[in-house]
Amino acid sequence: PFKDYRDGREIANLTLNNDDISAYRVYIKEDLKSLYYKSLLSYAEGLIAVKQNNLSWATVKLYYSVYYGLRCSLLCKNVVVARANRNLYFFKLDHGYQYQKPKDQTDHGGTIETYVSLFSKTDYFCSNNIEDKNAYSWMKDCREIVNYKDAEFHDPDSTDMWNEVMAQIQSVGMKKAVKKYVEERDTYCFSPLTAVFAIPTNRIRSLAKELRNEGVHPLSDERKEWIKSIINDNIDDEFYEEILF
Repeated sequence: PFKDYRDGREIANLTLNNDDISAYRVYIKEDLKSLYYKSLLSYAEGLIAVKQNNLSWATVKLYYSVYYGLRCSLLCKNVVVARANRNLYFFKLDHGYQYQKPKDQTDHGGTIETYVSLFSKTDYFCSNNIEDKNAYSWMKDCREIVNYKDAEFHDPDSTDMWNEVMAQIQSVGMKKAVKKYVEERDTYCFSPLTAVFAIPTNRIRSLAKELRNEGVHPLSDERKEWIKSIINDNIDDEFYEEILF
């Protein structure tokens, strides 16, 4: 439907019909798998970057795991976020639903705004704020500090957002630290000292569960083995089973 309207301006006044919904649904299953893999691969690469003290790259990768995961979760809930040239829209795949614009017209900010506005009351990661921001906006801020606001990359040195995480990993090892962040997520997901690692770690578990419930076809064996080759032995078998399907 977007291709018929120059610059997307007229779309804001349209409602979805059954033909529109059918057209979108053709692609959703593949989009779900694609976004899940992007989220999973970003998490795997972020995890290893943490292990290597490459914390600037880790921050960016772990944020992207969350971002792709949000887009995937929206599709699981029959909400599409799409851009028509310069305009960003979101809409539910329901007959008669009107195309709407988020206030934030950036891809990342608009996706987060859309998700939080629709699902904050039922999403675990929106149940508490971190430094007066929802968890997803807080993660976005972490990525922007690294990419734009900080004058330099500090690797291999740690920074305030990573000091506590790195101390725990150095104390008990990566595998046990990941397990601890999962078992005690209420403690770690909403603390500014640990959230940069705890949120992506728990979010990828939640995303995999959503996709199982949607009946999405599993990843190919080749992609599963690729993820395992990246993560290696840095997580336990139970966590592998939870995030891979």
